[in-house]
Amino acid sequence: MLNLKNPDLPVWPEELQPILEGTINKEPFDAWWARHRERLRNLHPEIAGQWIYRHWTYSHFSFLPLEKLTWREEVWDSDKILRDIVRYGHDDCDYAPDFDYRTFQRSGGADRHQTAVALDAGTWDFPIVVLEAPDGFLDARRPRPDARYVLIEGHQRMRYLNALRARNYQPLGPHRVFILKWSQP
Repeated sequence: MLNLKNPDLPVWPEELQPILEGTINKEPFDAWWARHRERLRNLHPEIAGQWIYRHWTYSHFSFLPLEKLTWREEVWDSDKILRDIVRYGHDDCDYAPDFDYRTFQRSGGADRHQTAVALDAGTWDFPIVVLEAPDGFLDARRPRPDARYVLIEGHQRMRYLNALRARNYQPLGPHRVFILKWSQP
């Protein structure tokens, strides 16, 4: 069982931090990727961009040793995603579909959040990223022995997908999913 409750250090190497992280002048992804693509060659560029680069200071999973991760891409339907992927620190009852629908739809016109625009058209614009947990994992709240996939990146997409399901609307899909595997010692 993966212990995600009290992650051990080390955290991501400081030298991978984007220049001017946390400011409006943060370096563009292309410049960051040009410097680090060789070191992160075991990861798909979209994983590096959407998770590591974009969420450098905000990811609960920044303790994962990047060099020990492998990935694969699968295509899943909406039901499988909502059934099989668990959000760390949350139970299914933590979803708020009405609130989430209003949040992403805004006024329902051109001002819709990009997540809503993409899913309303059939699927998301970037794959979500999950960590494979073949034997379950320890969560902040409790052990999750039956959970096989924990969401790393894509929380807004999951929230909106769930909001659509609550309204009996299923995006066409299928949806791309990046699955990370952590090779532990």
